[in-house]
Amino acid sequence: MSTTGTDTVSGVEHILKEAGWRVCDGATRELRQGGEAVRAPSEAPGTTLYLLYVDRVLAGLVAVAPGATGLDDLLTTADEQAVTLATLHTRWAWEGRPLPFRYATNGHAWLFRNALDAEDDNDTRSRRVFAPAQPQTVARWLYEAEHHPDAPTLRARMRRLPAVSLDRERLREAQYRSIKELEKSFGRGDQRALIQMATGAGKTYTVVQSSHRFLAHAGAHRVLFLVDRNNLGEQAYSEYYDFQPLGAKEPLHRLFPLKRLSGGGIADSDKIVITTIQRLWCMLSGLPVPDLSDEEFEKERADSLIGPRSTVQYRPELPPDFFDIIVIDECHRSIYGRWLPVLNYFDAHIVGLTATPIAPTFGFFDENLVSSYTFEEAVADKVNVDYDVYKISTRITREGSVIPAQITTVAPDGEVEQMNTKIAHIDRMTRAEHWRQQDEDDSYASTELNRRVQSRSQLRTVVKTFRDKLFTEIFPPVTDPETGEIVHERVIVPKTLVFARDDVHAESIVQAFRSVFGKGDGFCAKITSKASRPGKLLKEFRNEPGMRIAVTVDMIATGTDVPALECLVFMRDIRTWSYFEQMKGRGARTIKPEDLARVTEDALCKDRFVIVDTVGVTQHPMVDARPLVRDELAPMPSLERLLRACGERRALGPDDAATLAGRLSRLGQHLDGETRAEIERHTGGRPLAELVTGLVLASDTDRPPNVRVAASTEPDLDPTPAPTLTAALAPFTESEDLRQALLDAARNRWLLVDHISQDGGVIAEGLTDEQLAQSVVEDWKEYVRKHQAEISALRTVFEARMPPREVFQKLNELIEKVRETRRPWTKELLWKAYVDLGIARGRRRRNAGWPEFISVLRLELGLDGDGFRPYPSTVEDRLREWLARQETAGVTFTEEQLKWLSLITGVVARSATVTWDALEVGPCLEEGGGQGAFIEAFRDGWQPEELIEELDRELGA
Repeated sequence: MSTTGTDTVSGVEHILKEAGWRVCDGATRELRQGGEAVRAPSEAPGTTLYLLYVDRVLAGLVAVAPGATGLDDLLTTADEQAVTLATLHTRWAWEGRPLPFRYATNGHAWLFRNALDAEDDNDTRSRRVFAPAQPQTVARWLYEAEHHPDAPTLRARMRRLPAVSLDRERLREAQYRSIKELEKSFGRGDQRALIQMATGAGKTYTVVQSSHRFLAHAGAHRVLFLVDRNNLGEQAYSEYYDFQPLGAKEPLHRLFPLKRLSGGGIADSDKIVITTIQRLWCMLSGLPVPDLSDEEFEKERADSLIGPRSTVQYRPELPPDFFDIIVIDECHRSIYGRWLPVLNYFDAHIVGLTATPIAPTFGFFDENLVSSYTFEEAVADKVNVDYDVYKISTRITREGSVIPAQITTVAPDGEVEQMNTKIAHIDRMTRAEHWRQQDEDDSYASTELNRRVQSRSQLRTVVKTFRDKLFTEIFPPVTDPETGEIVHERVIVPKTLVFARDDVHAESIVQAFRSVFGKGDGFCAKITSKASRPGKLLKEFRNEPGMRIAVTVDMIATGTDVPALECLVFMRDIRTWSYFEQMKGRGARTIKPEDLARVTEDALCKDRFVIVDTVGVTQHPMVDARPLVRDELAPMPSLERLLRACGERRALGPDDAATLAGRLSRLGQHLDGETRAEIERHTGGRPLAELVTGLVLASDTDRPPNVRVAASTEPDLDPTPAPTLTAALAPFTESEDLRQALLDAARNRWLLVDHISQDGGVIAEGLTDEQLAQSVVEDWKEYVRKHQAEISALRTVFEARMPPREVFQKLNELIEKVRETRRPWTKELLWKAYVDLGIARGRRRRNAGWPEFISVLRLELGLDGDGFRPYPSTVEDRLREWLARQETAGVTFTEEQLKWLSLITGVVARSATVTWDALEVGPCLEEGGGQGAFIEAFRDGWQPEELIEELDRELGA
């Protein structure tokens, strides 16, 4: 849009008309039903005003100042004129009060303030919007304000929601806390809120509950549940469809109609809408939404996603004010790149759901983490099941191998012969198999397995070892602890999910499992986005007993629920912490024994799952690196599609350029010398790596545009200016020969099949409790050593005998700092490790709490001498010291009082603190008689509640 005043005003009027407002002059206006934007004189120079009438009632205004840089100042001007106008116009329903709905725009950006949101006149908060609301929306806002004067807006009503009922039959503590904190956040005016909840802990059910509360009690008009994969949409639809609100006679979908968008539009009666962000983008970008099944649409839409960041335009049928609440499922993925304009289009509260937030996640949600519930906490609460690790390693897995150019054979007559080796090469695209002679020995490293070379023997050896150890070591027989006799043996392969590197690898794994187990096609299947009808296969794997093993690449790696899963086999390595946690979470779901038995007949219960690590994924540290191929939500544009877009001179944005860089970088790792030379013949001799570097620099939008990276670490050298995106893409847009050479290299990138090397040297073992504990304790001690200053500060906290609540605050701060390092430690895990190594002693090995954690900290701080001291012993010593001080002061205790002091000591030993309310539960109530009995026992010379506070300080934490 032009920046001239006339063009700006014209553009604003165009948007107003698109939004349904009839634009007219005040002199010629006739009062009509509907929405009217009436031009009016402005007191501010260079500002044009539009008064917004709805059904002849003045409701708001738009202040337009072409070229204005300070929209906040312009909105302040609008506010001042809104006050004046409200006193001059009698058609505003609440005479004497300022006009509620005010917009300010410079023609490029819009700022909106709803004066009715505020709890007082000084509490108004403005927000950016894509465009003004439609007249029918403003009419609804006016109606709600007049009928609910004490809570006239959605935000005001969110502040007055009825208390959440903690019905423990329907709501877990973490879900209850998430709902309460989410409502508190939105009630104070936050636009975005993040909920971190462990996989399997019920994130979707939580927002289903919240959706009902927002719709039924806060008067929200419509809720959008946004996913990036169709199978996640199916799961969400089931959760909403099956939900029965507490006390309601009908299910949620009858009270508030539910729509899963798979074609067509959205009716005004649809109150809960579920769709993929890709389909929503098609609707907002003006592209036709293909009339296909969801699975077909997932495959077909890829070509249309090449280009710059997804742009959107105003759609009258889907205006920015269409949704009040937007829920983004699995929001740890890169919704913040290509799809950001889709999210910024809507003027709605946004809720993010994830088990594994990363830095961009926190940034998008303004670091507003309203609730956090980790995997370890979920295991401690028995919401999730814990896992064991079983390692399978082979010689080729560890060392790689050599494909010889010649092999020695012995003829029937005993003559030794040398034969040239022929090796199968598989075309990754067509799966065609070609046999070629080896000209020289080919040595490959373990890191090249299933990237450049596939070893059939290595694959079979891993699968055979899995089969042979499955019912002896991975899922061993259950024995009687006293007699050692076997009381239960399993023979049915547990539901198992195998993670493969790519589709070719997945197909080979499927064939290996079928062959080694001697089973048919229904026993093991590939479930990837490239499979035929993957949704049907996933449903069968989840619900039917026939399919025992599924092999996937990414499709079932995150978000997908298969509660009966008992085994995860990693045949690909993962270096990213968040992705590994998501994959691990597939096995963490709990399931009722009777439901498990329906699909796995001989399974008694699911009290754990097993990670079978065949690649060392559990043995190296994880990172949160930003990948070059950034857009995880879209199917990755292939190299062919990206190069085709370059040839057609389509504008590629930073995300696509980064993806192209990633594709070319991976291609470059597998080029032989001849192919590399052919490519460089079309680049003027420039190495492919140099072109990739140019793309990386140009697509890095996080750095300043002209100075993005230094060419050297030498301080005297000036930073190298990053090339523009156009310049970085020029070699690919200008040279058809280069594009063809790259495509030929990619298409001819054969996968070598090593059918000669014989694998062996199998190491198969489960990690013992002692091995796992050793790793945890060593890592913990290393952390303590590196953060000595922070840890030592706790010494003062303990020695100063601060009140337990202050101690807990300091300890929680420590735990949060530890979590930032991505370590999986919790109070429970550390305590279990110390017990398993024989360092700590206590009755509880699992589900430990503050007392156990404090005893570990005191050990590391040297507060209890050189050895470990159980926390109950520390509390008993403190009681004896306190009694001695009382005796010195001349105080004596009755037998009843000493009994109470013993009961209170037990409370502190179990929880590290004691409160007045603790007297009404457990042994204090059952053996002591509760608060009344305590008051009676200490009625002479004591203030009972003050005594509890003193004992809490003296004995606790």
